[in-house]
Amino acid sequence: MTARLSDRRIRTVALLTNPVAGGGRGDRVAHRAAERLRSHGLEVDSLRGSSAEESLDLARQAIAGGVDALAVCGGDGMVSLAVQAQAFTGVPIGIIPAGTGNDLAREYGVPLDSPEAAADVVAGGRVEQVDLGRATPDGGAPHVFASVLCAGLDSAVNRRVNEMTILGGPLRYVLASIIEFPTYRPRRFRMTFDPGEAGEETVEAEVLLSAFAITRSYGGDMMIAPDADRSDGLFDVCYVGRISRLRLAWHFRRIYSGTHVGLRGVTTRRCRAVRIEAQDVEAFADGDAVAPLPVNVEVLPGAGLFLVPRSLGHH
Repeated sequence: MTARLSDRRIRTVALLTNPVAGGGRGDRVAHRAAERLRSHGLEVDSLRGSSAEESLDLARQAIAGGVDALAVCGGDGMVSLAVQAQAFTGVPIGIIPAGTGNDLAREYGVPLDSPEAAADVVAGGRVEQVDLGRATPDGGAPHVFASVLCAGLDSAVNRRVNEMTILGGPLRYVLASIIEFPTYRPRRFRMTFDPGEAGEETVEAEVLLSAFAITRSYGGDMMIAPDADRSDGLFDVCYVGRISRLRLAWHFRRIYSGTHVGLRGVTTRRCRAVRIEAQDVEAFADGDAVAPLPVNVEVLPGAGLFLVPRSLGHH
C-alpha cells in the first residue's frame, strides 16, 4: 500500500522524556534533542513523567494545549504511552530513541544513535498516517498500541526483560529468552478471528507464542511479522504451536531475519480483529503489560501519525 505522507509546519514541540530509559540515558539524550530542536527555531516544552500515569497525563495535556508535535524520548513503551494520548487527535508523534528495543524507531527509519539526527526528523515535518491497535481486556480499559501485541512465551520474555537490571539493548531480550525458554510450556489457546463478521473463524490450538502485528518487529529487531504493512488495516498474525525445544532453539535465530515464516509449526494469517483466550497467559503490547487473557484486539485504521525521515520509503 502506498504510504500516506503529508508535510506539516512544526513550530511547537512537547518533548516528553522517560528519565530512566536506556539505563538512565533518557535525560541526556533528551537534552541533546531539545538543543537541536531549538536550533531549528522551534519552541520546545520539556516534560518529564515520574510514572507511566503521569507521563500519559502530560502527553494528553500537551495535545489538548494545541502543540504541533509530541516528541517522546525513550523506548517503545514510551511511544506506546504517546499513541494512547495521540490516537485520532491529528497531532503527530516524533521519536527520540533512548530505550532497550527501539523497534518503533527502527520501523519508522529514525536514526538510533544520534539524538540530533532524530530531532532533525521531528523538525522536518514529514508525517506518515498509519494504523494502531487497541486491546480491551474483559471488564478492563482499552489499551492503544503501535507495534505488536504478544501472548505466550514472548510475553513471558517481555515480563522478564522489564524486571532485569543487567545488560542493555536487544541483548537483554536474548538473555531473557534463554532464561524463560527451558521451562515455558505451550498453553491451550482459543482465537476467534474477525468476530461478528462473515469470515469469522475460531481456532483452538496449543500455542507456544503468538504475535498480532501492526509493524514488523519486536524484542529488539526480531522480525516476527516480516510482511506487515503498517497502513493496510490488518494485523499480521504469527503463532507457533507445540514444537520440540531442540527444533525451536535451532530455528530461533531465523526470527531475526523473518525466515521463520513458512516453517512447520509456524502459522501466519491476517485479520482485522481477534479475541484471544487462554489460561495463565498475559498479553503485552509495545513491550509493556496489557492484562491477562482474555483480550479483544482490533485494528484502528489510520489512527496514528508519526514524523518520519524524508528519505523513508514505505516498506
